Amino acid sequence: MSSFEFILNKVLTVILAVILIPFSLLTHGIDLISQGSRTDEAKTNVVGIGAYFRSQGIACDGESFYFSSKTTLIKTDSDARTVTNANYSAIPEELKELGIAHIGGMSFYNGYIYAGLEDSKVWDYPIIGVYDAETLELVDYYIMDAEQITRGMPWVTVDSETGYLYCADHSKNPTKLLVYDTANEMAFVKEVALQSVPYAIQGAEFNGGILYAATNDDTQAIYKINPENGAVEKHLDRNLTGGSEGEGMTFIEKDGKPVLVAMDMGPLFINAFVREYNA
Repeated sequence: MSSFEFILNKVLTVILAVILIPFSLLTHGIDLISQGSRTDEAKTNVVGIGAYFRSQGIACDGESFYFSSKTTLIKTDSDARTVTNANYSAIPEELKELGIAHIGGMSFYNGYIYAGLEDSKVWDYPIIGVYDAETLELVDYYIMDAEQITRGMPWVTVDSETGYLYCADHSKNPTKLLVYDTANEMAFVKEVALQSVPYAIQGAEFNGGILYAATNDDTQAIYKINPENGAVEKHLDRNLTGGSEGEGMTFIEKDGKPVLVAMDMGPLFINAFVREYNA
């Protein structure tokens, strides 16, 4: 990069930051409307194009965050802001030809990002995509049984203790968890009937042997699901400002303790919040 390009880049960065200041203040102000009923303990607000790139799923490898939009993957530092790598065309042409147009909830496991891919509103090809966590390039994918997974693949997660991948049979009203073996070409392992239906799961992650699922129901609740017997218990209500959309979730560790991190899009869809909750 020449000195002129370096200076130009710095100038454009400053101009963009100045332009985004009013949007940042506006979105923070709107968020204060629901402050009294919300349960988050900390938040990062990303506005403008950065919000688009953080609009679907989130995962963490212990140091870095990974975010998805409908067609992109980015990797950031632990601040959830500083982008360290990006794949702005994360759905290859061969999957686009099948109608795949959406990357959903995802999970980090053993050096890879496992993500739910789907042909939204068609539901013919529920796909599990496997991305290299360093390059963010798709290295493998599995076309799953559309008769078993009846309404797309909005999220997947991997239990790091077993290597089993979990998803649900229906994106809006799931009745069972479906379990597959990542070490055996995604072979079917079992299904677990849910004792109650958590509506519209957007993302999920394991912690302490329990599956936590973030939803976009009336209170954008997060549920605890027993992966053995399917018992469902509400963990917390996010109570986001009206018009917001609850997205995916993951876990990080602070001071030796797990912290639940969940995303949401603001009601104007010009910003994304990355929030921390007591796990």
